[in-house]
Amino acid sequence: METSVTVQSTILNLKSGKTASLALAALFLGRLAFGLTSEFWSEDETQIYLMGLRYYATGHWPYFGPDVVWTQSQIAGALQPLLVGVPLRIAPFPEAPFILLNLLSFAALGALAAYITRREPSLPRWLVWGWLLTVPWTLQFSTHVNNPSYVLPAAIVFFIGFFEAVPALSLGVVAPRLAFLGMGAATAWIMQIHMSWPLLLPFAAIALYMRGLINAGWLGLGAMVPGALLVPTFLNFGLHGGSGGAATNLYFHAVSPDRLLVTLAQFFSFASLEINRFVATDNAKRLMLLVEHPWIAPLAVVVLVAGFVQPAWMLISAFRCLRAFGASARQGHRAGAEWLALRVLVAFTVVLIYASYWFVKEEPQAHAFFVVAPIAFIFAASCWTLIDSPRWRRVGAVLLAVNIAFHAGLAWLQGPEQSLYTNRDVIAAAITQRQPEIFGHRRPYANDAGPRAVSDSTRPHDVSDLKVVSSTHRLATGGAAIWTVRLTNTNARVAFRSFVYRATYADSDTGVIQRREDVIKDVLQPGEAKQFEIVDTIVTAPFEHATFEIVGAEGLLPASGS
Repeated sequence: METSVTVQSTILNLKSGKTASLALAALFLGRLAFGLTSEFWSEDETQIYLMGLRYYATGHWPYFGPDVVWTQSQIAGALQPLLVGVPLRIAPFPEAPFILLNLLSFAALGALAAYITRREPSLPRWLVWGWLLTVPWTLQFSTHVNNPSYVLPAAIVFFIGFFEAVPALSLGVVAPRLAFLGMGAATAWIMQIHMSWPLLLPFAAIALYMRGLINAGWLGLGAMVPGALLVPTFLNFGLHGGSGGAATNLYFHAVSPDRLLVTLAQFFSFASLEINRFVATDNAKRLMLLVEHPWIAPLAVVVLVAGFVQPAWMLISAFRCLRAFGASARQGHRAGAEWLALRVLVAFTVVLIYASYWFVKEEPQAHAFFVVAPIAFIFAASCWTLIDSPRWRRVGAVLLAVNIAFHAGLAWLQGPEQSLYTNRDVIAAAITQRQPEIFGHRRPYANDAGPRAVSDSTRPHDVSDLKVVSSTHRLATGGAAIWTVRLTNTNARVAFRSFVYRATYADSDTGVIQRREDVIKDVLQPGEAKQFEIVDTIVTAPFEHATFEIVGAEGLLPASGS
């Protein structure tokens, strides 16, 4: 009888393990698919991909990483170009960098999910894993190629190390020396990816204070590994030139106190179902997305409402945690002191972010401090335990399912419009021919970045080579102006991408009522013509006539190689 029970238990465990493995495989493939259908032809995504493509195509060591647009400076170090270029060297097809990125982010999020379930063993694993892997911020900033996506894996390593280095927060699952090794490596990694890395230094200082300065050696040793990629830059360009002009980002100025509340809301949104900032780029496009695809509207409404409610609930929970967990400490919950430490950590983090904006030129934006998102994830999980019950688990399951369905629908809609696959042949040709100029050009101020334009003097080109064959407009729901435009490339030897258009709405009496410029993110090969439907803007006043013109574009080498 005992043997029979043991066998049955083993079979159940195997079935459960197989189910979990299939679910994780589906989540990985779903995240990869979402990344591949996400925005690819915008300037930031193009520039990050170009860094790796140029390294792959030329074999030249990449001394600098991402550009800092605000100050026309660059981040020192080779890490970002290598993270894109090395996968192309291993498997020279356009999707290769996406696969590496998704492997890194999936592994890191899995580690954080496992860590959270150790901290909160009462929470169901399906909720923690499913939530972390599909929450909008981790889908948008860890699945497709832009530099904040490469921040998250290292940020998770850093903050698991930080929590384990601080005695009041530690579970004892990571040895202090390994915690500091990870923190050091993560800092040197992010230092070459994003300008938010200084936000990590106060946390490292707190951990050293708590555990003793003797651990500074482990912190430095960890930083040496990714930090080695900085050495060639400073050897070649010197200390000043090798910095890429990073010091120009420092600028002292006062920031309004009300920004502190906005920062708090943004910080909590990392762990919430916030979608507004990720659905299209303006209200006109969001409106038309829902009007033209009404089946996605109910899903969007549910996720949107949850995205507004959840940060407010987290704020309320911040004041309930101490009382609730302190009262139940005798029943096995961790002491109230740990919850006090966690709440203080959240408050410190928000104040730190707010204070940092007094010293930089960049406008306050949530993605600029995404590096501290793991704290928000851990805090949200802690607050969830306050209401954990069969009823709320059912609510969580429904919200999780609706969120997954919404993002699957979003991927289905955005893939044909803005993803790699709108012009995959272009990037494939650039890889095959080892010619980045087929895909695009680096920004003019980028160091050691190759030609800024089509460098062949036998290929004269001008924006006038792009002809507007026809253009018509109509007003849709809510006053959204929609243009149907047909463009043709009359140049026989140059391709064009990123067509800058200007739409002007005028009245015969008062003249121009509204004018707007935007970019058509597409490519036209020599002699090619395409028709575009463009959701331009919500026109705020009646107008009698409107004009549409192309005022800029980027010249490329043709994908055919001719």
